[in-house]
Amino acid sequence: MRSTRFTSFLMTAVLVPMLLFGQAAQVGNVAGEAQDQTGGVLPGVTVELISQERGFSRSMMTDMNGRFMFAQVPLGTYRVVASLSGFQTVTVPDNSVEAQKTTRVDMTMELSAAASEITVTGDIPIVDKTNSTVTTRLSNKEFEKLPIGRNYQTLLGTAAGVVGTGNANVHGALSGNNLFMFDGVDVTDPTTGTFGSNLNFEAIQEVNIMTSGISAEFGRATGGFINVITKSGGNEFQGSVKMLADNDDWNEQNTTRSETTGNLLERTKFDQMNDRYAATLGGPVMRDRAWFFLNYEISELTTPERQTETLENFRQTTESPWWTGRLTYQITPTHNIWGKYNESPTNGFIVDYWGTNAETRAMTRQDQTGEQVTVQWTGVFGSSLSAEAMWGNNDEWIGVFPYNVSPLHNGAPHLSLADGRFYNGATFDGIVDRPRDQLTAALSYFTTLGDNSHEMKFGVDWQDMASTAAFRFPNDQLFIDLSFDPATREFTPLIRRDYDPLKLSTSVGEIFSVYARDKFEVGNRFFFEVGARYEKQDGKSDVNNTTVDTSTIAPRLSGTYDVTGDGKTLILATAGRLYQFIIQAFSDDFAQVPQITNYDNFLWNGETGQYEFSNRFEAGAATFAPPTSLDPTYVDEITLGFQRQLGTTMGVGVRGIFREWGDLIDDFQSFNPDGTVNRTVVNYDFAEREFRAVELSFEKRFSQNWNLLANYTFAETEGNHFDNTFSALGDWLDADCRSANDPTIGNGGLIPCRDVNNSARRFGHPSFHRPHNVKAFGAYTHSLGPVNLTLGMAGEWISGTRFARTSTVQVLGSDGEPAGETATYFYEDRGTRSIPGLWTVDNSIEATFNVFNALEVGVKGEIFNVTDNQEKDTPNSTTWCDNTVDPTAACTRARDLFNKATSRGHFQSPRTYRLTALIRF
Repeated sequence: MRSTRFTSFLMTAVLVPMLLFGQAAQVGNVAGEAQDQTGGVLPGVTVELISQERGFSRSMMTDMNGRFMFAQVPLGTYRVVASLSGFQTVTVPDNSVEAQKTTRVDMTMELSAAASEITVTGDIPIVDKTNSTVTTRLSNKEFEKLPIGRNYQTLLGTAAGVVGTGNANVHGALSGNNLFMFDGVDVTDPTTGTFGSNLNFEAIQEVNIMTSGISAEFGRATGGFINVITKSGGNEFQGSVKMLADNDDWNEQNTTRSETTGNLLERTKFDQMNDRYAATLGGPVMRDRAWFFLNYEISELTTPERQTETLENFRQTTESPWWTGRLTYQITPTHNIWGKYNESPTNGFIVDYWGTNAETRAMTRQDQTGEQVTVQWTGVFGSSLSAEAMWGNNDEWIGVFPYNVSPLHNGAPHLSLADGRFYNGATFDGIVDRPRDQLTAALSYFTTLGDNSHEMKFGVDWQDMASTAAFRFPNDQLFIDLSFDPATREFTPLIRRDYDPLKLSTSVGEIFSVYARDKFEVGNRFFFEVGARYEKQDGKSDVNNTTVDTSTIAPRLSGTYDVTGDGKTLILATAGRLYQFIIQAFSDDFAQVPQITNYDNFLWNGETGQYEFSNRFEAGAATFAPPTSLDPTYVDEITLGFQRQLGTTMGVGVRGIFREWGDLIDDFQSFNPDGTVNRTVVNYDFAEREFRAVELSFEKRFSQNWNLLANYTFAETEGNHFDNTFSALGDWLDADCRSANDPTIGNGGLIPCRDVNNSARRFGHPSFHRPHNVKAFGAYTHSLGPVNLTLGMAGEWISGTRFARTSTVQVLGSDGEPAGETATYFYEDRGTRSIPGLWTVDNSIEATFNVFNALEVGVKGEIFNVTDNQEKDTPNSTTWCDNTVDPTAACTRARDLFNKATSRGHFQSPRTYRLTALIRF
């Protein structure tokens, strides 16, 4: 499959060499106004836009109002030259064009009897009155100076309002609510909604992180929109070679102790070099016309010794041969096309899908690979019309299997109700394949109505997705025990589930979107963007039954007021609705061959010492019909802000954000009279979530030897629904629940499940609710003779993880016996408690010197967690028990473990080091 797509890419590159650049996310605009020294407008001025990296140029004349607009400009640095007979020629170099922004270049031209020329300083659009989206941007010139993880997922954590990295929580949204793009191509995992592909770090040109005030051009997510833009080469041959090395033997020792036993949590250091080699090369194929970029990286990385909850030690070793290739062709000064191929396999992950990391027997090994093929084109027709089109394919495969096979019950997993952890067996054993095809096109029209300029855009977005799966529990079984002792391997049996055998299942989905928006000025101070997005989503199960059939319209509105009239001081406001894509996992739930879903339920009989059949559970196409009416989840958002640009490379801002979710999707589960399960899916009115925040930001792009990105977020997230798929809110409302360990729950341990799953105590703060978050990332460069020194810093302080006292209870069938299902009982409001806030500081120093002027050689050292802060960062267990009169052993164990850190995985990692030898040219 991969070789076929690669051959297709090569044929495209060879047979159609005149097609190559991108869509709106890959381009920006350059606009301005020409005036004389009295402030009068100058029509008929010839304005030339010249690429400083690639040499091509475009020209146009100012209109009757002295205005000009270059649309669909490829990203990069440009020189703008304005000339008019009888006036001085004005040259403005070093204007940075960035994705989705308009770079403003206003010029004052003075009368001159003789030919003369003046040069003024160019600008970077930190503040842009034509774009009200909250955007954090990092270019490779900035993030390569930082001590930071070598992946775009880490860069996501630099933005305000983002908790975590990678599959992060953005402005109150869930980890599966973000949208990830490579050069405008959607690479989000269609089944889970999480990031689906990796990319060579050295291939990244810049990363744009959009978190609020999203334009109608973007949809399908309610969290962050992350666009990773790759390098493309220029008129000069440029490249790099890097060798990165780290060794656990260099790092600091764990100094923390178990909060239950007091034992020191030292690890056995592993004296092995982790080497990573990365090389890039870019340059001209035809000077001023065609360019290429290539990147290859190979790494074999072994982690420091990690630890499970039962204090087992293990290491993870992964191997990742990644590469990227891109060709760009400037067909004419106004038509550009490019194509790219990327491949990123990684084998050897060890994953704790259970989320409890109980022991190695309960962990999963995972091999994965992904690839992307992309072709994009943009063209400008005259002074008022431009167009763009893009095709992309993203595919990802994952193979999963047990990491450490246990002889007990052939490796089947065991859930212990005493502490809520899984033991003995892995989560998955099988494969998945998740391809996505995308085709987009758009048309932009520029005009003046009255004295107001308008930029109208109309676009379409089509996607086709599939989710193929074949996975199971090891031995097709799951045991639910009253308790499990990992040391003796003894357990107190309660329930055994025997699942249906492994079979292949494939669901499919399709999205069609149409959007329209208009950006326009009103007078000299007001600027507005009005837009709307129509989205149609369809989904079908593996037997071609319709599972999703939705149509939505999402309005977007934003406005800015130019306080000072120069576009540098703005008051901004936005309002809009965003709809969340219904992930393919939803359609998978209606499969005729559901994965790890249908099972026979067996109860333990203490008298006979055997498991005895109780009931059959099914939740698939045969018993779980798709809803006849269902709307996708949405978020309504309002923001109000202030921005001020300071000079040409610096800006400050403050933004207030309010978000409220609606039509949250959930399922209801209940028992039929015969003991089978009835399950329906609805937009649950009882489910709620809100987010409120105030964000302060400071941004200084790299110039005059330094750069800095800093922000502070004060936020509150609250509600009762924080699950990427179905929650327990509407489950078993007509059944009873029982605690096996705590008679203080309900009446002697018996309580209506409605009072468990629909309890008001479920409303509160999720674990990712962090009221305070301060981030700072920056670098400073200084020359000492022939050596250039660059000092980098990354720091963060964040409020601690939220949690509450909970207990696992059993759901009872109509016969009063356990039905094989469990629920979580809250002793107090969700998120009542938190651990103390956490902080960390990372530093780096890079020393380079030039050889023959064109060659730069150097070394970079990085120190992560400089202060070796090893505070507790997550609670060990939130399971609790109120019974103090005659507590069971499980009850005593729950109280002993509550909010305790027993393994080093619950503490911040100690200080670590990384060394890089580098060559740049």
